Amino acid sequence: MVEGGFGGLPGGASGPFVCLGALPGPPPADFDRLADAFRKAEGRAVVRATCNGKRGNPVILPRSLFEAVARLEGDTGARHLVESEGLDVIDVEIGQGASLDVDTPDALERAGGLLQG
Repeated sequence: MVEGGFGGLPGGASGPFVCLGALPGPPPADFDRLADAFRKAEGRAVVRATCNGKRGNPVILPRSLFEAVARLEGDTGARHLVESEGLDVIDVEIGQGASLDVDTPDALERAGGLLQG
């Protein structure tokens, strides 16, 4: 049984978008492009956003990885699962939206955001 965040997915879900909380977002059109690539792979591939060829976020993980992801502990991402499971990986170039991370006040400001107190 899959527990945690993946455990809340509907039984027929092919794969979730996995996004960083500090990722201000690619625009909706980029999510559509990632989802289209996932559908074309019939839900059997990992689909990840890239910026200038460098892997980033969001990522769509196929159902075949749900159990392994559920066993992850702590602040461990699924990168090693993606690399070790032998699944096809489809990279979708979306530009800066795949790599912009605003996990500090300075990074937020550089990204055009403001902290309000």
